Amino acid sequence: MRFSVICPSYLGPYRTAAHNRDQKILRAIESVLGQSFSDVELIVIADGCEKTVEIVKTVKDERVKCIHIDKAKLWSGVPRNTGLDAAQGDFITYLDIDDVYGKDHLQTINDGLNGFDWVWFDDVRYSPLLKKWYTNTCDIVRVGSHGTSNICHRRSLPYRWNFNGYAHDHYFIKQLRQNMNFAKIQAGEYYVAHIPDSNIGKGYDL
Repeated sequence: MRFSVICPSYLGPYRTAAHNRDQKILRAIESVLGQSFSDVELIVIADGCEKTVEIVKTVKDERVKCIHIDKAKLWSGVPRNTGLDAAQGDFITYLDIDDVYGKDHLQTINDGLNGFDWVWFDDVRYSPLLKKWYTNTCDIVRVGSHGTSNICHRRSLPYRWNFNGYAHDHYFIKQLRQNMNFAKIQAGEYYVAHIPDSNIGKGYDL
C-alpha cells in the first residue's frame, strides 16, 4: 500500500472547535475515498469518541479503519502515534476532520516523492474578504506557519508525535528536518476548511 492517511477525531466540545463536525467528518472521509490515486487506507482515530465510531460504521469501504482510544489530552500526540502504529502504507499523510482533500491531492504528492523520505507543500485556504480559495505559502521553520496538513513522510522514519501542546505539528516537523532527504513539492490539494477566530484576524468555518 502506498499511503496511509491518519485522521484523529474528537466530536465533543472545545473552545476552537469547528461547527457541525459530525457532518464534516463524512466530508473528510469521502474526500479520501474519492481520490484519483486510490492505493490508500484511511485510519480514523476515535479519540475517546463513541460518536466517531458510530459515524465511521456507516461508511462501507474496506479502506476505512477506525480505532477507538481513551480520550487523550487536547493537542496530545497519542492519536497520531496510534495511527502510525496501525498504518500499513509506505507513506503517511494527515487529515483533520474539518478539512478536505481535493481529488488529486494524493496523486500530486505521489508524483513529487521521487525517492525522498519526506516532502512538504503549501495548502489551500479561504479568504473571507475575497470570498475565494488561494494557495497559502507555508514555512516549515517558523512556528504557526505550517501544520500537519503540509507534510508526507515515510512510515519507516523513527519520529513520533511527542510534544503535547498546540505547536505539536511544529515539533514533529522539526524532527523530520533532521532527515535531509526531503523536498518542497508542488502544492497539493489540501483545503484548510476551518480557521477559528483569533485576535490576529477573522477566521472561517466552512
